[in-house]
Amino acid sequence: MSVLTASSFPAELLLEILQYNPFESTATVHNLSLVHPRFRDILENYEISTTKRFARNSLPYVYTDVPDSPNGTRKGYAWLDRCIHHYDTADDIMATLTSKQNCYPVEKHNMALVNTGILILYRLNSIQSYVSKLAFIESLPEDPLMAMFLAVHYSTRTARYHGDGIINQRTYGHFLDANQLSLRNEVEFCFAEGALELGPNFIATCFFGRSFMPPVTQGPMREKRLSSLFTSLLERLAELKDWKLETVVGNIEWEVVDEEHDLSWLDLEGKARLVGGMDLEY
Repeated sequence: MSVLTASSFPAELLLEILQYNPFESTATVHNLSLVHPRFRDILENYEISTTKRFARNSLPYVYTDVPDSPNGTRKGYAWLDRCIHHYDTADDIMATLTSKQNCYPVEKHNMALVNTGILILYRLNSIQSYVSKLAFIESLPEDPLMAMFLAVHYSTRTARYHGDGIINQRTYGHFLDANQLSLRNEVEFCFAEGALELGPNFIATCFFGRSFMPPVTQGPMREKRLSSLFTSLLERLAELKDWKLETVVGNIEWEVVDEEHDLSWLDLEGKARLVGGMDLEY
């Protein structure tokens, strides 16, 4: 250890050695910093390059899965720590959505597409203002919107049959009258809106954390008569696909059943394009 901490030992070699440590959270950097002041100084002075090395070792696709946010987030240790949490949450959600016990599971050919939609939800969640979130949705082309919609849609249907609280189907019984059906639709709309505004962490909380209650979200500004995020998503898809608004959900459900639809079996390159806000085709 005395050799590594000696001022005569090249900083570049020490940095190389430190970067071989597996990054699990910001605690990794904190613990290394406590070993010796020289370790601390090296890790502080080379934070960005060390973060890239840690990411390359353990999360090779993070820079395409989490593109630059509009808020200009600094991509250092804290950013990488959040990314690990995002990946873990996305994995937990996907495990539930694809479970054999799920009454409304994601089909194998749609798994990569729905997982991509979860990543796009994180990108939407990184935008601070409601107006900017709306603008982001309205700026996206068809394919990223499809991915985001399916992530929300499958999550909503899964919550209907496996969530806790008033979103669960057992709240209403097997036979719904018009009032019960209307209430269920409103509750599921609130779930979809929460997923878009609050992100995948909201979905995970509803799946694993506590009974679902309609979330307190920022919502549309009434004085400016802004649309809800979920309505804007459906309207944008209706516009791009030249469908009537009321047919969007049913048409997409029918479209993605086909194992050879345009976005089925999405590969890594396709995922990168969609998360980057582009259509699959050039």
